[in-house]
This record gives sequence, structure tokens and C-alpha cells, in this order.
Amino acid sequence: MTTPSHQPPKLIVPGQGATPQGNQQLFLANRNGTVTGAVQVKPVAAARTDPGFFKRLVTGLNPLRQNNRTAMAMSGLGGAALALDVAATLNLGNPFLFYDRRETWKEMSEALKGNGLNLWRAYFDKVPAHWKGTASEAIAQYMRFKVNDLFGELGKVGDEMSGAMHGQYKEVLEYDLSVFGLYAATAPVLRSLATMSTTHPVAKVALMTQVGVFTTALGNLVKQFADVYNSYEGDLNKLELKLNSLRAAFYNSGDPAQGARDLQLSPALTDPQRVGDMWMPKGADV
Repeated sequence: MTTPSHQPPKLIVPGQGATPQGNQQLFLANRNGTVTGAVQVKPVAAARTDPGFFKRLVTGLNPLRQNNRTAMAMSGLGGAALALDVAATLNLGNPFLFYDRRETWKEMSEALKGNGLNLWRAYFDKVPAHWKGTASEAIAQYMRFKVNDLFGELGKVGDEMSGAMHGQYKEVLEYDLSVFGLYAATAPVLRSLATMSTTHPVAKVALMTQVGVFTTALGNLVKQFADVYNSYEGDLNKLELKLNSLRAAFYNSGDPAQGARDLQLSPALTDPQRVGDMWMPKGADV
């Protein structure tokens, strides 16, 4: 039974009624109809606050980038160098977005596993001790062969998604720090060479050399980003296929628009006029 605490308990068979929300409970009754316990449905935690790392990184990177772009233009290699500068900095991302998704999937997985175990223990620890009959057997079979497996598969996908988001968080953070570190290390050198190149021909050559080294490093970073992107795109594609399979278990033809699959449970299970036939007391109270 699942109803808000201010309303009387009402039996809802899985798939034939409303599903519990975060502020609801699963109520358990004995053979006399007395509520003997309740299982809280655990909600997912609230959204996290962005610590602002990415904003501070971009704020610190902008003057370094402007300095290097000026040096690139003065070196005579501006066109190709500026194109790589744009490509490398456009690939910067906010790692918090992936951190947030990592934690969200982790919490979803934890909630699924916890609620699945709570539901299993709540039913098999309490209901069969007090009830037998067609309804009790039908729900027990559904719990064993449907609910348990689906909770388990959803939990596995949640674990894998959290792992994938952690991997992307790590890669994005490392990429951001690599770009910032490259600009921070080269900005003083390029600034000095750019200043000296206006009066010393040797400094002009040195500036061209250093800009060439810098653009090579930028090219390596862009290639690194492309390799990481393609790798995680493949991982996410595999997870999407798993989610499609799970969607097919819940919805007709795997399409939510076509509605949930019929669990083939008889409406008589919740018919108040047939409670005595469907739910029969079993033994004495425990």
C-alpha cells in the first residue's frame, strides 16, 4: 500500500496504480488490516552548487591568451597559430557539469538498490507471514521474476553511467588544466620575445621558433581532446543501448508514448468485493 501519511492506506498493485514519490511510504498491514510498518521511498538529493572553478579558470586564461595571440600575430605565423588557439580554447569545458552528473547517477543507483531491497524485504519478511491466496502468490511471483531483476539492471546502468561521468569529469579537468598550464608557461616567454623582436632580428627568429613550439603543443592538445571525445562517445553509445533494452522492458515497443506494458495482473486483486478470495489469512499473528 502506498499513500501519503495523512490518508488511509490503499492497496496499489505495481503497474496498475500511481507509483510512490519521494515524500510517500510503502505501508504494510497484517491479517487484521492493522498497519505494522512503513518503508520510506528514498528521493534523490538536491542539486549541487557549482564551485566556480571553470569561471575562475577562464578569467585567468583570457589575459594570457590575449598576450599569446598578440605574439602569434607579430611572429608572422598568425593564421595557423590563431586557428589552433581557437580550437584548443573552444574545447574547454566545465568539469562540474560532469561531476554533478556523476553524483546524480550515483545517488540514483544507490536509491534504486536501496528501494529495491527495501521493497523485497518489506514484502517477503512481512506479507507471506500473514497472507496467502491468489493475490499474494501473484505479487510474490512478480516480485521475484520482474521487480527484482529490473531494479538490479537499473542499478547496474546507474553504476556504469556514474563511472562514465567520472571519467569525463577527470578528462575535462585535466584538459582544462593542460590548456591553462600551457598558456601560463608560454605567456612570459612570448611576451618578452614579442617586445624584443621589434628591435632585434634574432629575437624575431626566436619568437617564430617559440610560436611554432607553442602551436605544436596546441595541436597535440586538440588531438588529445578528439581522442578522448571519440572514446567516451563510444562508451555512452553502449550505455544508451542498455537503456533502450530496459525501456523495452517497461514500455510497449520500448516507446513511452505507447504506455507501460500490461503486467497481466487481474483487476480482481484489488477488488474490495473479492478481498476475502484474493487475500486469505495465514496462521496466527506474529
